[in-house]
Amino acid sequence: MSTIQNRPAISDVLIRASANMVFRSKLLSNPSEALLGLNLSPEDTEILTTVRAHTLEEYARQIKTRLILNYHQ
Repeated sequence: MSTIQNRPAISDVLIRASANMVFRSKLLSNPSEALLGLNLSPEDTEILTTVRAHTLEEYARQIKTRLILNYHQ
């Protein structure tokens, strides 16, 4: 069974978004601005800023899909 590469920075962003309504709202409406100052890798930033969703659940689903696709390339 294959697994997705562990991405702790992405996990941290999703955890923060689930716990902080203001951060979640900003992440969903303007991810680039929400992620400023978080010291993310360029690859994690690219993954997190190219997703567009209306809910955190959909955002997380899209992130998971991107990670799976990147893993299998």
